Amino acid sequence: MTRSSSPDAARRARRNIRLGSLGAALEYYDFVVYIYVATLIGKAFFPPDMAPTLRLVQTLAIYSTGLLVRPVAGVLIARVADRVGRKRLFLLTVAVMSVSTVLIGILPTYAQVGWPAPVLLLLMRLGQGCAVGGEVPAAAVFVTEHAPSGRVARAGAFQQLTAYSGFLLGAAAAFLSGLVVTHLTPGAPSLAWRLPFVVGGLLGFVSLYLRRKLDETPEFAGERREEVRRPSAPIREVLGKHRAAVWFAVLVSVAITLVNVTYFNYWPTYLQTALHYPATTALAASLVGIAGAMVAMPVWGLVADRYGWRRMLLWVGLSAAAATVLLLAVVPGLSPRSGLAMWILLPAAMAASGVPAAVPSLLSAIFPTEVRQTGFSLPYNAVIALLGGFLNLILVWLVATVGTGAPMYVVLAACVLTVAAALAVAGIRLYLGTGARPAQDFDPGNALKLEEKL
Repeated sequence: MTRSSSPDAARRARRNIRLGSLGAALEYYDFVVYIYVATLIGKAFFPPDMAPTLRLVQTLAIYSTGLLVRPVAGVLIARVADRVGRKRLFLLTVAVMSVSTVLIGILPTYAQVGWPAPVLLLLMRLGQGCAVGGEVPAAAVFVTEHAPSGRVARAGAFQQLTAYSGFLLGAAAAFLSGLVVTHLTPGAPSLAWRLPFVVGGLLGFVSLYLRRKLDETPEFAGERREEVRRPSAPIREVLGKHRAAVWFAVLVSVAITLVNVTYFNYWPTYLQTALHYPATTALAASLVGIAGAMVAMPVWGLVADRYGWRRMLLWVGLSAAAATVLLLAVVPGLSPRSGLAMWILLPAAMAASGVPAAVPSLLSAIFPTEVRQTGFSLPYNAVIALLGGFLNLILVWLVATVGTGAPMYVVLAACVLTVAAALAVAGIRLYLGTGARPAQDFDPGNALKLEEKL
């Protein structure tokens, strides 16, 4: 679709990209906050005489339900978005997420109402899962469809940078709420877990307010003007006509899940439980790694826009593997009191951040506009639900059975998948960004010629 190159159009595109990226931060915020306050939530929503381990398991099980519901909710939301437009459903997902998050922060506890308390918590987590299942693909598609052709990868990387700010905000909210309870309101310990959810929900409402003036994407608006046929069964269309793209999306989604959970979620727990780091050092090391990943993401987006997806993914896979091998060699023997402990994750996090930086734009680019959100949502949410919800437990088991190098082995597996994606991307048609081409120019069997174009 043709896009206006006027200064006003460029400003509106930048505004749409910035505002469209905000909601994705809520997913990562919620992801971190719930885990950081899981022990407090367990104490608040389950009987006091329940064994602590069982209480924690049930708390995490409720958390996992939000992940398990994502594929179904995400596909249903995407089906509507592919038919009626990106903007409307984009507003709905943020509204549902904000309401569910605020309600968690004000729910009655087990001591107040008994067993309805964990049931209500479960319902709110289901609401969050439904919203997130639609929000992440919606944000990715919205941002990349608004981006100029030569900046699609950078727009997607910016969205992920914004999303990763949710990691930092979640850690900061959990930390600050603990300080508030300790020093300002010691008589109200429930604020330690309530405040992060209330703050997160209010941030969502701010995002919703700002999104009111978003524009429909040029890609969707152009197809609507030209009355392009909209498939009556988007899932059947995706699975029937874009099977290679679906499997490619699964490959990339597994890679991002392995990297995200291992380096940006499980890492503080790993340092504390497996290597006996102090909690403050473990959290600081994690935050340094996240900040480094955020700095590196726009660079990886620039590389993809300039040199193409094949080279970018190849460089990400090889550099992340080298940094992870270094991490594997150093971390198990490093003293927790060493000044290097806080910085050791930084190189690996910066290298591996190319995987999440690629996902929004790459997974959007491999599906045509009429089924783009469905194509993104189906494999991405399925992988997050089936793998992401259990990977923390798998990592705990691997560390106990394989040894302290287990997390690095998991990321090395992600590096192998990233290199495989680099080799496979030449056979996948791209509809957006660098390498996008008309159907008549696409020849999946002519990989060498295609590589020169990329």
